[in-house]
Amino acid sequence: MTMPEMKRAIATLRFLLAAVNSKDEELDNLIRQFRRQLSRVPNYALHGGNSLDATLSMMGEIQERLDKVVETRTHLTAIKKSVQEELQALDLTEKIEHTKRELASLKIRRQDGAAEANLQDEIGELERFIEEASVRAGQAITGESAELDA
Repeated sequence: MTMPEMKRAIATLRFLLAAVNSKDEELDNLIRQFRRQLSRVPNYALHGGNSLDATLSMMGEIQERLDKVVETRTHLTAIKKSVQEELQALDLTEKIEHTKRELASLKIRRQDGAAEANLQDEIGELERFIEEASVRAGQAITGESAELDA
């Protein structure tokens, strides 16, 4: 994947994550609404003159809607987790690519005879970052959560 493609994929995933978060908030509001309705419906039998059967029917309909929203939220949570994992993997991959370019630049400076004392330390640090981030990106892609071996 080229860098422009990666940036586009990251942007798309961020928009999707924003849509998921917005939908999650919408579902939260619906859950609260249906729970409030369920708590108020019994009063219709007491004060509204509705029959017991009508009240039970209304409660059943509201409960069905509530159950559907809760089920949708469960599905949404699964989608959100997948998006977050993919976004994490792409973010790490982007950082790795950036670090590789930076590392190549430092190695060229070293070959050109730059005698900076910390140049080799910087190179080693970048190489370690690339190695560790590559492992984390792989874990994010495969869904593994194993810790890095020291």
